[in-house]
Amino acid sequence: MLMNRSVINDEHVNTIRLLRQRLQTEMDIDDTIKDLLAYIIYNEPVTLYRISKNTRFAISTVYKKARKMIQYGLIRSLSIGEVNSERNIYVSTVKGLLTCLALDCVDDEDMIFNKLCQKWHLRSYCCQRVMKIINVLPALISIDGNIMRVIDDPRTVMMVILERKDQLKSLIKYDILNDVINMAMHYLINRLIIDGGIITKSSILIGNDKFVVNIGLDGNAYVYMCRLCGKSCMGMKILSDCHDCVLLREIKELRKIRILE
Repeated sequence: MLMNRSVINDEHVNTIRLLRQRLQTEMDIDDTIKDLLAYIIYNEPVTLYRISKNTRFAISTVYKKARKMIQYGLIRSLSIGEVNSERNIYVSTVKGLLTCLALDCVDDEDMIFNKLCQKWHLRSYCCQRVMKIINVLPALISIDGNIMRVIDDPRTVMMVILERKDQLKSLIKYDILNDVINMAMHYLINRLIIDGGIITKSSILIGNDKFVVNIGLDGNAYVYMCRLCGKSCMGMKILSDCHDCVLLREIKELRKIRILE
């Protein structure tokens, strides 16, 4: 699916500039790594031996740069074994794709966007709006530098966007942020319907087409979206002792989590 070229505007150019600055501060990317990363993205999955055979780089150079790319989180192995194993197969990561996009490793941006959609498991509805997520990333990185460590997990990315929305308000244009928030909720609702729940060490995220809520171990809830009553709550906390709340009653009835009394 091709991206609408109308989204490639001044906002996009500024985002790529900011993303490039952020990524360059944490990685030392030379032209060889850029060329090898581009080859992997175009031809993945691929072995290091094949890369050396089909490019101008010696196998020793490919091994050395592959280790660095793995260290940076730009590529990963689909095999179990040493980095210098000829049988190992490598693919790009979401961070690798974003780095390639930011550093202009390839000429075909549509291909990068399409691969991002595939790796993030975005449906066609969200895929058309993947640029919105990218537009938010530089600001999100400035708020939470750890976001790049979990960038390959789309559910975590969407949750971080929702959790950090108040901080993002002062950094992102309203229409872009509102669009991303809506998309994040849409994605999580669909994943919740499919998966039944998203559990972390300290909380569980549950919901359906009427609500998305994060429940902490103390029983208190953070509501991302709720349409169970006329209030239409968004981005607010509710306490476990709020007995009049329709949402808490709904959660108890679902028996997906025990609310502490």
